[in-house]
Amino acid sequence: MVVRNGFLSWLTLFRLGAVARGVLPFLLGVFIAWSQGYDINVAVLLVSTIAVALVMLMTFLVNEYYDYDTDVINKDYHSLSGGSRVLVMGLIPRRYALIAAFICFLLAGALGLLLHFHYRTGPLTLPLGILAVLIGYFYTGKPVQLAYHGWGEIAIWFSCGWLATMTGYYLQTGRMDTTTTLVSLPGATSVFLVILMNEIPDIKSDRMSGKNNLAVRLGTERSIVLYTVLLLLCYLNIVIIAFFGVPKISAMLSVVLLPLIIWNIVTLKRKGLASRRAQEAMSLRTMLIDHLITIIYVITFMVEGLGGATVPVDKLIVLAVVFMVVFALEGVSVLCSKLVTAAA
Repeated sequence: MVVRNGFLSWLTLFRLGAVARGVLPFLLGVFIAWSQGYDINVAVLLVSTIAVALVMLMTFLVNEYYDYDTDVINKDYHSLSGGSRVLVMGLIPRRYALIAAFICFLLAGALGLLLHFHYRTGPLTLPLGILAVLIGYFYTGKPVQLAYHGWGEIAIWFSCGWLATMTGYYLQTGRMDTTTTLVSLPGATSVFLVILMNEIPDIKSDRMSGKNNLAVRLGTERSIVLYTVLLLLCYLNIVIIAFFGVPKISAMLSVVLLPLIIWNIVTLKRKGLASRRAQEAMSLRTMLIDHLITIIYVITFMVEGLGGATVPVDKLIVLAVVFMVVFALEGVSVLCSKLVTAAA
């Protein structure tokens, strides 16, 4: 029982759902490369996906370590805010999180070197990887602590948007791409909104611990205003970029987002975020919007690619399987968290 609970505690600490939300934009970049006729290198796909997952794991382990004091005093969290609670509950010693983060960093670095020197993925391979590691560590890691000085949301917008998507594309093609940059923007904004919404329940504890993030700076009401404006701009962004080279089917598919967007805006206008249940529901729907945007673009470039004459269909199957496996981590994360909470 102790071994099982320890294993579940580690899986919960890893925050696999959040890890998946960082890896999926990376895979979207690979889908774009495939749709343009590039023959996807499966070995590079698998090695780089694991490397990105390790960087994300490092990020969240460091986050758990340095946010410990904030999480201890946080009494207003819900299932998507306030960290994993594993360290706070004493299920794993706090220092182990930092040790595990360092191991993830070493493994990711080794895979980065393998991609650069063995698979020859291009001169920007290591710079892109180093940039991801620096942002990941210093998001909450000392001495920079971006999230404590009002830069955390921008860092997430950039790293889980352009950086992740372009890196996935670059490692398969060895070049940058305008379409990939445009496609990364809506997802960057939606993950920004996920972070902002998840910060609102933690405003009190974050303020007490000196974590001066965007929600703390704005307060609940102004954070809601910003959320609403950015949510509308996010949808408009999807439509607008369809006139600048992004396949127009993406704009048509984006109609599925409208009910959720309208639901969120109407709910915020009428009821606000007065209860923990309302905050959690809003966070869940925002996370769903974020996932749907990625799925919309994956479907878009699958259709675009299959409409061409040179795309390797066999590689699409491999890519789709990897995408579904990573996506499934969201469910694993939720299940582990519930089991650990019940066991504790």
